[in-house]
Amino acid sequence: MGKVTAKNIIRRNRILRLLLEEGKLSLTEISKRTGISLPMVSKLINSLKKEKFIRTEEGARTDRAGRPPIIAQLNGDAGYVVGIDLGHRNTNIIIMNLRQKVILEKHIASLSLGSDPALIEWLVKITEEAIDEAVLARKDLFGIGLSIPGIVRGREGRGITYLNFGERTVAQLLQERFNKPVHIEHDAKAMALGERWFGAARSANNVLVLNVGWGLGLGILIDGKIYYGRDGYAGEFGHIQIIRDGELCECGKYGCLETVASGKAIGKRAKEKLALGQNSKLLQICNGDLSRIDAELVAKTALTGDKFSIEILEEAGRYLGEGLAQLINLFNPEKIIIGGRVSQAGQFILDSVRSTAMKLSLIQLGSVVDFTISELGVNAGALGVAMLATRDIFEVEHLNPTAYV
Repeated sequence: MGKVTAKNIIRRNRILRLLLEEGKLSLTEISKRTGISLPMVSKLINSLKKEKFIRTEEGARTDRAGRPPIIAQLNGDAGYVVGIDLGHRNTNIIIMNLRQKVILEKHIASLSLGSDPALIEWLVKITEEAIDEAVLARKDLFGIGLSIPGIVRGREGRGITYLNFGERTVAQLLQERFNKPVHIEHDAKAMALGERWFGAARSANNVLVLNVGWGLGLGILIDGKIYYGRDGYAGEFGHIQIIRDGELCECGKYGCLETVASGKAIGKRAKEKLALGQNSKLLQICNGDLSRIDAELVAKTALTGDKFSIEILEEAGRYLGEGLAQLINLFNPEKIIIGGRVSQAGQFILDSVRSTAMKLSLIQLGSVVDFTISELGVNAGALGVAMLATRDIFEVEHLNPTAYV
């Protein structure tokens, strides 16, 4: 590229970010969209081809006399990112190339969450195993995204509730092991990012993404961007009080929504009712061992028509709808997406959420909301942090121009 200037670095990354978002574009279209002159676009594209970041091909002629347009797109073989969604019971791993093609999808049981240094060793191990399973070279790894539950300071790369290692952040510890950028995000926000890029939020800008997993979290999209709040903690939906003087929550407060509508609460409620003698297919599936029952099993059993499981989910859905009605009145969203493992129940939880939320919210706000189940299922969070790592490769705002003069 000749002399590498700060201006050309910024131009180069602007082109790469545009192709990341749009896929294929002609050089003329790139020039129009970026404001970079066509000769400079052509020069930068040629340099990016030499670096193997971009591939080009001839497009269809627009007229007989003219030359066919040159079409540019990212080169998927240039490298890859790893996205890891760490949950209380399950961990989901996605490996994705630069063209956002999923190379590997893997689901494994989680270690017990906490702040034991053994968790870092385990994360390194499962990442390396996934890379080896995909038959990829370590040198082609661009970065890693990791989503974790609890209170998270994503911008600092720090877990607060879990993976809290004092002065050293989880991002720093993993970066030292892989010598690559590591991006940390809260699990519900990661899910919202996944839905925004690949799922049900692609065509909407103001969206609430509800993660009904072990706990209960919320990713908030305002004008197409994640809302973080002052410290990055926005979205602790599970800790709004829904029952005055209700059950003690793990947070130390009473009556939190998480105590009656999270995956943990759904599993607990099912076991309590079965212990009192109620009948359900769940008893046959778990051979009478109530300890094997969790929210995911309740959701799957509901799909078989089990009345008991359906009623458990509908009860949780009503509580969720009550909480969401407050958010509808506050945020005026166009769409609410229900994700997490409990979302596998589909309409059995969605219908009670929708009917309760619409009943309790202002009609002008509730009647226009599109309620839907996640299109990405359990992969939403891993896809979200994988995309976070991918975007950072070409993040213009993170550059220090003086370093390239």
